[in-house]
Amino acid sequence: MNYQALKSMIESLIKSYKCNECWSNINEDNVDIVWAAWNNVNIDIECPNCKKHAMVKSQVMQIDINNIKWLKNSLLNLKNKVETPIKDEEMIKLSKDLKNRNLNVKDLFND
Repeated sequence: MNYQALKSMIESLIKSYKCNECWSNINEDNVDIVWAAWNNVNIDIECPNCKKHAMVKSQVMQIDINNIKWLKNSLLNLKNKVETPIKDEEMIKLSKDLKNRNLNVKDLFND
């Protein structure tokens, strides 16, 4: 397992994890790597507040940074192509039209 990938995953976990019971944040002292092999890792987290344990099972995967750059550029290009957002009035009109024809949105995409 790549150390930098594991370190990044644990740092992200510490920033985002909240206890399921009391919604407390955790710090690195509350994280215990129980098992790690290849790309798999099992982590025990103990809430510093209520002492409840949670088991996190994860896989750490290496991603080609060029793919992320390509995806980001593709999403930005798509965002630039999208016209103005649909207005509430347009959504209401569409909903009424679909109801009048006994259709739903899924029907618009079927052959």
